[in-house]
Amino acid sequence: MNTDDERFLRLLKVARKRSGMPLDFWADLTEGLDYSSLEILVGKSSIFPKYMNSSGKP
Repeated sequence: MNTDDERFLRLLKVARKRSGMPLDFWADLTEGLDYSSLEILVGKSSIFPKYMNSSGKP
C-alpha cells in the first residue's frame, strides 16, 4: 500500500469511529475524492447517524 492509500485509509477509519458507519460505507462514499475533500468530509462525519438499519426505525 502506498503512502497516499495509507493516509486515505487512516481518515476513513476516523470517519468510521466518529459516525459508527461501516468502513465499506465510507470507502464507497468517498471514492474519487481528493485528499482535502476527504478531510472536510471526515471532519463532518460525526453528523452521520450512529446507528442505522434498513427498516428506518431508530
